[in-house]
Amino acid sequence: MQVLVFDLKAPLAHFRRPDTTATHVTYPFITRTALRGLIGSILGMDEFHGEAWTGVQLCSPVRTVSQELSLLGKKFLGGSGDTFNRPTAIELVVKPHYRIYYAGEHMSALSERIKNRRSHYHTYLGSAFALTVPEYVGLKNVEPLPLSDELGELRAITVVPAHIIEQLGVVAGVQYGRAGGIHYEHLGNRRFRGGMHFIYEVSGQAIHFTPKASPVQPPVQLARLDNDEVVCLW
Repeated sequence: MQVLVFDLKAPLAHFRRPDTTATHVTYPFITRTALRGLIGSILGMDEFHGEAWTGVQLCSPVRTVSQELSLLGKKFLGGSGDTFNRPTAIELVVKPHYRIYYAGEHMSALSERIKNRRSHYHTYLGSAFALTVPEYVGLKNVEPLPLSDELGELRAITVVPAHIIEQLGVVAGVQYGRAGGIHYEHLGNRRFRGGMHFIYEVSGQAIHFTPKASPVQPPVQLARLDNDEVVCLW
């Protein structure tokens, strides 16, 4: 099995939590739907379609800052005009660096475009003010790891879907965080289906965990790199 590896970096990122309105709180890393949107932008798709398995590695510590911005809003109750500018508190991820692992039917086209720094549409990390240019890392061979009782404890360098974890390993100097309620699938017209929760290490260190022995939903694939590290694809 082969995966495409590329990096996403930017001074800022913002992946808004859907349950925040008056303030815009961010997820700590790029979400499943945002990542598929970015891949679709590179390939020239108005809506991403096709098989895709992706994993996200945090290559820099998660740091956020809150800032008040003047954002464009819509008027629902009277007044002149349909829109207005309003001060809004927004949480931003500072200097994010994500390493993305991709496997899917668009491998060849996506690899060629990223390698040549070409994209059909603009690519950004969650918001239009967070522009990024994907950086090609390479193609890597990985060993698929079917779920079983024999796997034991693994060392994952990517964020890990919480529902695949049977037991989380406690390691000195490692600080785990949880990102919950991330949309699983975009149906179009701002409609979504399903959700996932993730465990991540706030400084980008590996996550030690024992996976469940049987298949889970939503599906997750585990794959081992040649240095014995594991990536989670979802």
